[in-house]
Amino acid sequence: MEQNILIIDDDERLRELLKEYLSKKKYKIFLVDDFSSAQEILEYFIFDLIIVDRMMPSGDGMDLIKVIKEKDNTPAILLTAMGGTEDIIQGLKFGADDYLSKPFEPEELYLRIQKLLILFKFNQKKNKSIIFGDFSFNVDAMQLKKNSDIIYLTESENKLLLKLIHKKNDMVLREELAEQDLDENELRKIDVQITRLRQKIESNPKQPNFIKTIRGKGYKLICNEF
Repeated sequence: MEQNILIIDDDERLRELLKEYLSKKKYKIFLVDDFSSAQEILEYFIFDLIIVDRMMPSGDGMDLIKVIKEKDNTPAILLTAMGGTEDIIQGLKFGADDYLSKPFEPEELYLRIQKLLILFKFNQKKNKSIIFGDFSFNVDAMQLKKNSDIIYLTESENKLLLKLIHKKNDMVLREELAEQDLDENELRKIDVQITRLRQKIESNPKQPNFIKTIRGKGYKLICNEF
């Protein structure tokens, strides 16, 4: 699956150069040119990794790092012309996962991106969180979140979602989702529960993006692949 990277930098030439280079590495690149625009886009979208310039006319990139980490802990690389030891320490204290001084070679940035994405992928699996769109489900805590907001699920909804997660991206038969005798009434109950679960997850429950119906057979949960 193509990974999304947001680049926040007021230097247009650098933004375009990095977009061209990283696009060739099969990343999907999004560009923002100032602090306030970055805050706005981060309200609505989640990225796999974010690259942030330290000094921008409308704000300090380190303040933006704090916003990023409070929202969903996306890996972040801080770019800056201020490459002194104190600056590096300050950037890391603010939550940056890596720090690169300008000027730099695009290949060095690419290698740092690769390393961070692999590290965060490992930690995500370790934490047993399943990701689909803006949602994450922590298997240990049995807790569903949309970004940083907790979505309340009933016990039966939790169990149903967990069964779909165990076979994520594969079909689960209605009979597998049922807990009692496999009569038609019990299977219809599953359909009702799926409808209720979709109402909490899908932006348009009638045209679901995540819990798909396999006509006449069952359902499939579409999750992000790592």
